[in-house]
Amino acid sequence: MRLPARLRKPLRYCAFGLTLTLLAAALAVWGTGDFGLTQRWLNGAERRALAGRSTRADRLGLRLFYDGLWLGGKVAYPQAAELLGHYRAGSGDTLRFAAGSLLRHPEVRRALRQGRPGITFRQQAAGASPFYVVCKTDWPLYYAFDLLYIRQRDGKVVFYDNYFFQPVARRSYARFRVGKIGVRLNDGLIRVAYPQARAFVACSEAVAVR
Repeated sequence: MRLPARLRKPLRYCAFGLTLTLLAAALAVWGTGDFGLTQRWLNGAERRALAGRSTRADRLGLRLFYDGLWLGGKVAYPQAAELLGHYRAGSGDTLRFAAGSLLRHPEVRRALRQGRPGITFRQQAAGASPFYVVCKTDWPLYYAFDLLYIRQRDGKVVFYDNYFFQPVARRSYARFRVGKIGVRLNDGLIRVAYPQARAFVACSEAVAVR
């Protein structure tokens, strides 16, 4: 049924006003933080996922959240955004990425010289681990690679990582910041948002730099 002409204009103004209000609210949350509302909602989604009672609203909200991480990451963390985007697509195919930035990374070069089998980009106690641990957390690479494996042979180096997410019940968490919103996110919640997504291997082969 077509609305009378006298009603269409006020309704357009109302729709425009509502859009501006929602946009202003989103910008306010992005710029000033949301006083923990996002974290409380994520905690609730986690509780329901652990109980096997995820709702349609949980799935939709988590998709929007991960879409926000992906879009924001394309600017701040492009390597991580590429991996997340590939996972969201759900094919499980091997992702091949360029190794140039890794070969220029001073601590990656140090790991190569030391013949380490891998490198973690999160600062932590190394202990007896054979893997190289960076002196200071490199956030762009930490968000991209949990543990980046290294294989060297015949002057070539292969970097590779198994890209997957732990089940919700493992309670494995990562910290993210979107604008001024800082949250602690259970890795397994991505399986609620994208149940069809499959783990994959990300790898790159290049000539070793001495």
